[in-house]
This record gives sequence, structure tokens and C-alpha cells, in this order.
Amino acid sequence: MTGPAHDSPLDLAAAYALGALPPDEARQFEAYLAVSPEARREVDEYREVAALLALAGSDAAPGEALRQRVLARVGTDKQRALPARAGLPLARPTPVVWMALAASLLAVVGLGAGLLSARGRLAAAETELASRGAVLAETQQQLRSREATLNSILEPGVQLFQLTASGDPDPGIQLFWDRQRHLAIVHGFRLKPVPTGKAYQLWFIQDGKPVPSVTFKPEPSGHAKVEQIAVPTDGAVSAAAVTIEPESGSPQPTSPIVLVGSLQKS
Repeated sequence: MTGPAHDSPLDLAAAYALGALPPDEARQFEAYLAVSPEARREVDEYREVAALLALAGSDAAPGEALRQRVLARVGTDKQRALPARAGLPLARPTPVVWMALAASLLAVVGLGAGLLSARGRLAAAETELASRGAVLAETQQQLRSREATLNSILEPGVQLFQLTASGDPDPGIQLFWDRQRHLAIVHGFRLKPVPTGKAYQLWFIQDGKPVPSVTFKPEPSGHAKVEQIAVPTDGAVSAAAVTIEPESGSPQPTSPIVLVGSLQKS
């Protein structure tokens, strides 16, 4: 290989690796390839580069600037000959060959870009499906919870009582008392927020004395729901009331009553 680089048959390695040589010139190059370890190494390297290009593109297709640079580079290349070697006749790749080589390079980059773009769309779709699945699961859980609450309210022997207070708008609490199971459900609405470290506390008035029960905080909407509240059974329960106490609750009320209602049968 004593001639200039552009007279080397190795100049056709890239075109051969990308399948851009016409059939007759490909056969000539393959004959040269059979006797040249260097040519075989060049072809392997070009094929490896082409494979890397297919996986290293950006999410977008090759831009017009890249296309113009490749075509301009091809247009300035001289026609390169295959010197007579090992009985090979002389052959010259035509400009069409180099245009095909450029097109092949651009196609490889475009393939890589398209592959990554498709992967990105697939990942986005999978994320959206996972998000929708989580929302669906949460909705189903809410429906099951509401159905269970409704079933509890509709049990035989359950009575509804109202705990009220003055205000604008008027807050209120519905207390569902299952006398057979000695359990209650509290459903609050239009409840005002409580200070940090504070909570609403429910009290049952038994034999004229307050018996501490659960504490709870309303949602930002003013709603609150507490289930499976134990109702005292060792005395006469005549009323229920709500005060604002520390989050952990108090053994005795420490603030004025904010909601109250009778639990006597009408």
C-alpha cells in the first residue's frame, strides 16, 4: 500500500460494509477482501460503527444540517480506483456509489433516532398506564370503603342522630349508632380546620358525665368520617358532644363544646 490513501481499495470498505457497492464492484472487493486481513478488519470496524450509530442517535431524526454536511463531504470526494491487485481488474466507484453510501449513513442514524423515539414513546405510555392503574386502584378502594360504610348504616337497629353547632356555614355531624353492636359511625361536614397540634374529640355523655372517645381531623373540604367507634355500654348514654383537644386526646374536656346532640330515642 504505497500509493496515496485515496487510491487504496480500503477506501471502499465503508461502502461495502453498508451495502452501497454495485454488485460487480462488490464482487471485486470481496476478492480483494479474501486476501487482505487489513480490509477485513476495516469492514468489521465500519459495521461496528454503523451498529453504534443506530443506537446512539438522538430522539429526533437526523437534521437537515447533518444531511447537508454528509452530502457535501461526499460531493467533494474524488473517484477512487481499485488498483490492479491479485489479478483484480481496475474499477472506479461512480458518484452514485458515494451518494448511496451517504444515504446509507443517514439511514442508519435515522434508524437509531427512530428506535430511541419509539422507546421513549413506549416508556411514556407505560408510565401513563401505571399512573392510571394507581388511580383506578385508589378509586376502587374508595368505592369498597363507601360500600362498607353504607352497609353498616343500613344494618337493622342503626339510628341516626345529629350533632349541631351555630356558625356560618353551620358545621354538623351525623352520628349513626348501631345499638345491637354498640358501635357508631361519625360523619362530619363543613367542619372548620383545627390549629396545629389540635383535633376534634368526641364525647359520650353517660349518666351525666363526659366519657372520652376518638379524636379526628377534618379534610380540607371540611368532611370527616370515623368508623367502628365503641359506644359505652355500662350506663345510660344520653348525648354526644365534640370539643377541640390535643391530638392525643384528653381525659376531660379542656375547651368549650363546639357540637352537641341528644342520643335519646325520639
